Amino acid sequence: MATTKKDTRLNNIIADLSSLEEKKIFTALKQLRKHGKREAITPLIDLLSSTENEDIKNEITTLLFDLKDQSVVEEIILALENDNYTTELATLVSIFWQSSLDSSEHITSIVKQAIKGDYMVGIEVLSVIDNYDTTFQETEVEDLKFDLDEAIEEEQTEKRDLLISIRMAIDALNLEF
Repeated sequence: MATTKKDTRLNNIIADLSSLEEKKIFTALKQLRKHGKREAITPLIDLLSSTENEDIKNEITTLLFDLKDQSVVEEIILALENDNYTTELATLVSIFWQSSLDSSEHITSIVKQAIKGDYMVGIEVLSVIDNYDTTFQETEVEDLKFDLDEAIEEEQTEKRDLLISIRMAIDALNLEF
C-alpha cells in the first residue's frame, strides 16, 4: 500500500514530537492542530508525560482539551489504563469534560481511576460524571456503586468525602432498566 502525502506529513509531525529542539516540537504541535489524526494521540501523551518543559506541557494540554474527534476516546482510555502515564491521570481524565468527548461507554474505567488515583484525579472524574447526559445500564451502575462503597469504607483521607460525592453523582445518573 502506497504511503500518501498526508500519511507522510503526519509521520513527520509525529517524529518531530520526539525532537530535542523545542522549536521543532512547537511547530509539530501547531501542525497537529491542522493535520492531526487519532494516531498522534499516543505520541502526544508520551511527550506530555516525559517532558519537563511547562510550555510544551501547556501546549499539549490545550491541544488535547480542544479535541473534537470522538474516535480518540479509545486511545485516551488506553492511556488512562497504562501505568506509564500515572503522573498525567488527572489531565487525561479532564480531557473528557474539557473537550466534551463522550466517554460514557467507559464509565467503569473512569470511575476506577477515581478509586485508585489521587485526589485530583477524583475531582476530574467527578467533573466527567457531572457532565454525562446519557442513560446507563443498571447493572453497570450497581457494580460501580459497590466498588465505590468498598473504596469509601477503606479510604482514610480527605479523598473519602470526594468518593462519597462521586457515589452520589453515580446515584443521580439516568438508568436503563
